[in-house]
Amino acid sequence: MDVARVLFIGRIQLNQPTLISALEKRYALTVAGSGKLGVERAAQHTFQAIVLDAASMRTPGDRVCRELRGKVPGTALIHIHPGPKETAQSIADALLFHPFSTRKLLNTLERLLQTKDDELITCGPFLVNLGRRVLTVNGQDIQLTPKQTLLVETFFRNPGTTLDRATLMEKVWQTDYLGDTRTLDVHIRWIRQILEVDPSKPRYIRTVRGVGYRLETSGDMQPAPEMLEAMPAL
Repeated sequence: MDVARVLFIGRIQLNQPTLISALEKRYALTVAGSGKLGVERAAQHTFQAIVLDAASMRTPGDRVCRELRGKVPGTALIHIHPGPKETAQSIADALLFHPFSTRKLLNTLERLLQTKDDELITCGPFLVNLGRRVLTVNGQDIQLTPKQTLLVETFFRNPGTTLDRATLMEKVWQTDYLGDTRTLDVHIRWIRQILEVDPSKPRYIRTVRGVGYRLETSGDMQPAPEMLEAMPAL
């Protein structure tokens, strides 16, 4: 099996040699010392995962995170955030806050890198390839991020079932923290942009007020081709 290529973006500090060494032992590691250089490297080369250590650069890193997501939407992205945890927002696939162990970072990376080789799930008119992280809508393939894939998988495995916010946060983000679920709402909006003819009037991903969301695939509703053509890049 090929060794995964990982891009580490951050400043090398006295407390990081062990972290860098651990990553080098397990992955083909590339290090970029600034956000700008990291975005350039991500755009020029193929990586299976990116670790953005914004804390080492004394910045929240949200702008760099958005740039990375725009350049390489299908790459697993870990955001080491300076905090505070209660107000941190990120579109990364995983958020880490100091202090954390090298083992926790490695476990998080492994979880994001794990694939289910070409496992397919069909739900109504939709098809998702979990291994490739590709969602097929009306015959067109759309690349998903790891977290988008997990969210789609959770809905596709539970059609017609109301999934509360706590369940979705635990399944997709492996957390029971519900102090701020705006990240979930952002991902729901992205998924609606893919599935819905009119995302402002969703017919597939329904909001169950005060509880969570439910996937409805009954009937013969089909996404219109013009929706896919107009959809913004993920």
